[in-house]
Amino acid sequence: MENGSVIDPHKLLPKMFQNITDKELELLSDDDELKDVGAALAAYARLQFEEMSDYERLEIRKALLKYCELDKFAMVMIYESWEEMINHR
Repeated sequence: MENGSVIDPHKLLPKMFQNITDKELELLSDDDELKDVGAALAAYARLQFEEMSDYERLEIRKALLKYCELDKFAMVMIYESWEEMINHR
């Protein structure tokens, strides 16, 4: 929480392509963040079906792994919450 507001955890994920200029970013990708499942799916599809540099492929792969790590963590939190609710009835 920040200032009493819930922060979208996906906004805390590291950005892709941090070590390049804005001009190079324009050539590589439309976006430098995976903010939601749609962006993650599109990035995964790009890895499967588009030709790209090794650098771009590596950055997208790292971002997808971080995105999946965050989603897995959310699933564990949900499971633990449900387990606690069930066991404390």
